[in-house]
Amino acid sequence: MAKGKLETNYSIENIAQSIVRDNPIGRKYSPEQKQQLYAEKRKLLDGHPELKKLLSLDHLHSYPIAMTKKIVRLEIVPPEIVVVDSRIQDMCYLPYWIFYGSGDGSFGRCSGVGAFSCCPPFNLKAEQVQALMDSADIFIVLQSRPAMSLSSADPGAQFRMLNRLADEINTTMGRNAVVQKFAGGPCFACFPESCLCEGKCRAPDLKIPSLEGMGICVDQLCKDLAFLSGDAEWKISWIKGFSAPTQTPKKSKATVGMAIRLNTKF
Repeated sequence: MAKGKLETNYSIENIAQSIVRDNPIGRKYSPEQKQQLYAEKRKLLDGHPELKKLLSLDHLHSYPIAMTKKIVRLEIVPPEIVVVDSRIQDMCYLPYWIFYGSGDGSFGRCSGVGAFSCCPPFNLKAEQVQALMDSADIFIVLQSRPAMSLSSADPGAQFRMLNRLADEINTTMGRNAVVQKFAGGPCFACFPESCLCEGKCRAPDLKIPSLEGMGICVDQLCKDLAFLSGDAEWKISWIKGFSAPTQTPKKSKATVGMAIRLNTKF
């Protein structure tokens, strides 16, 4: 990667990009090499028409889950170029202001940290996640359109969507095809039941940790997807003043993913 001037401000994007530029994977591949790997993965997927049918928006939109109608992008990315770093996990601990309802709000880290069983420090360490990525052949990413509220009072929707898709992939490709599922935000797979917390889980097969909580740099992931697919809408805009009346932008997107191994046995 070509050297350039380092940004000196402390925006979330610049922190994430500083980690990428200091990460071995972030430095390893040139844009041309990423394009070559992407072409190879597309060709590899073409050899599995049953899987390719599952990995389509038409199929996803057929689910009786409202969340699926909000998914507007689905693409593959070479798992080799996905940046996994423990410092991305550390960002879950960064304090920020939260404003809900009226009042002065509160200043602290994400409430999931140290509580929810799929959040740090209870999820896998970055090196374990990297090992999973190394064993995968393709990494699929799904992204929703911008919305004022992505949950629609049902935070469990994205988890039902991902678990249904994972079940179909495992049925089609072999029971170990899905290496790892990644959500956007804390796990609500048991909703409306609350998380047992502190590392305990009532449904280990259904739980899905977040991309960031597993150390994946979503900022770079979406930049790579925009570059490889030619669709600039993949890029994310970091929210400023989250939950405050002055929040910008007002709408947000959900980004989720799944690492898949193609050569499996039933």
